[in-house]
Amino acid sequence: MSTHYKYIFSTIILSLACSVLRAQTEEEDKLNGGTITVVKAYDPSVADAFKVKSVPQLNDTTKLKKKAVTYSIFSVPVASTFTPAKGKLSRLKPRQRPEYFDNYARLGLGNYGNILAEFAGNLEIDKNSDFGIFLNHNSSFGGLDEVVVDDSFLDTALDLSYGHRSRYASYSMTAGARYQGANLYGIYEPLRLQLVGTDPDDTDVGVNYLSYGVGGNLDIFDSIFKDVRAKFTGITSNREGQELRAQVGTNLGFTIEEATIDLGVSIDYLNGSFEQQGRLPAQSEYAYASAGLSPTLKLYGDNYKIKLGATINYLNDVENSDSQFNIYPNIVATYKLLDDQVVAFTTIYGGLDLNSLQQFADDNVFLAPAINILPTDRVIDAQLGIKGKLSNTLGYKVYGGYKKENDRSFFIKDTGRLLAAQAPADVLGNVFFTSYGDLSTVSYGASLGFDISDMFNLALNAQGYSYDVSNGDGFLNTASQLPEFTADLVGTYQITDKIDVGATLYFVGEREVFRSGAGIESLDSFMDLNLDVNYRINPRLTAFLRGNNLTGGNYEYFLDYPVQDLQIMGGVVYKFDFQ
Repeated sequence: MSTHYKYIFSTIILSLACSVLRAQTEEEDKLNGGTITVVKAYDPSVADAFKVKSVPQLNDTTKLKKKAVTYSIFSVPVASTFTPAKGKLSRLKPRQRPEYFDNYARLGLGNYGNILAEFAGNLEIDKNSDFGIFLNHNSSFGGLDEVVVDDSFLDTALDLSYGHRSRYASYSMTAGARYQGANLYGIYEPLRLQLVGTDPDDTDVGVNYLSYGVGGNLDIFDSIFKDVRAKFTGITSNREGQELRAQVGTNLGFTIEEATIDLGVSIDYLNGSFEQQGRLPAQSEYAYASAGLSPTLKLYGDNYKIKLGATINYLNDVENSDSQFNIYPNIVATYKLLDDQVVAFTTIYGGLDLNSLQQFADDNVFLAPAINILPTDRVIDAQLGIKGKLSNTLGYKVYGGYKKENDRSFFIKDTGRLLAAQAPADVLGNVFFTSYGDLSTVSYGASLGFDISDMFNLALNAQGYSYDVSNGDGFLNTASQLPEFTADLVGTYQITDKIDVGATLYFVGEREVFRSGAGIESLDSFMDLNLDVNYRINPRLTAFLRGNNLTGGNYEYFLDYPVQDLQIMGGVVYKFDFQ
């Protein structure tokens, strides 16, 4: 079945890539008129101070635009239509301007006891200053049929921000916190069978993480010093794990004739510890200090753009009294072969990725009490391809790539303890550990974009991967949890000025997962369809209905962890101003 899906997606992409598409562009929002532009979809974050990962609601058509600071929801304008009476002049009706609001609140309820609550607000303190708040809550009572323990979860985040702009500079400050509560219900099958018929409340498999962060940015106008940024983050778990991280950086830049020279400086310090150990031994303490220097030269011509740069990095492993220097490439180049229709591009990157407990918990909350935390040496990460547009509505991108990573992290599992009765929460073969090896990845992909009008757009992306793992004898050199093929199709359609529909379709190919004590296991591919319908009752109130995982069933993204099947959620969005 997975091969069949793969061929379907590959055929679609190759067929469309040979016909038409357009290059998609992104435009950065900037501070205008002394106010702060906030663009917020359904993914909570604490700006630069603390970025949290939640399950994205890609069908969410709530859009936040700016009056001073305005959250604009379902605000696509619709042109007036008219039919002239015979023998009479008919005057065109002016198109009604959409009404924007600064704030919104959302509440949704669904099966499995799923609850979604959001609040986004902005207060204009004066013409140059704004205060923003974003609250997100996503929870479920659970209730998967084959699960023998509690499978409920809770994810709540609060973000606060303050921004000010003057003639010479602008600055922002951010603060936030996130609480993740989950249950380790993905029990190894032989142990799960031992628990069939028992009271789920008798086996406590709860785990939680509390993350927090503060930070700030200073952007300086008309100066060699372009910006200064700093942030401090931390995370703790209910199993006596904790981590602190401090990051500081600045960018300098100036122009000589037609060339631009930039210099980035960064310092990163990470420290953490684990008081409890899981069944597979891991570090009890870790600390890393990293410093980087990144000079770049930018050149521009009529048909080309080139950025030539490098990153010089120093890493100190504080706990093991070990240090090293590395130099990584930082090159980006584009060349117009045929105006905007065919543009060749290449990117050649590298760098040191300072892995953290925060990152792993964001990616996978089902972690062991202690995991190994090592930096990843990304020796090279290169892409080569072509992109272009054949019209204002159709664009394409086709590429191939190669990546080489040393000490790359992989999620692996174990078989748990022989007897499940009265076992601790994390010894039921239900947690993930981190293991490290060297990974070489050959990739290929294509992106197709259809932006027919403000009423309809469609995007298709697909990627294929080939992995080669070495120095991973402890997990049989398995590219554990990594798919060989992924694809997604995302579209929105504004049916009328009151009704719009969004759809996303995801495909993830087969994956291999290593289980210590059992060997290599396979995860089936899956396809996940999501639909989102919104009805605009009036300019302030909108009702929505969502259907998630309409085709995927109880597939497993992580080994032994089935997801919720067909999910239906309904709710309302209310927009308002404080004044």
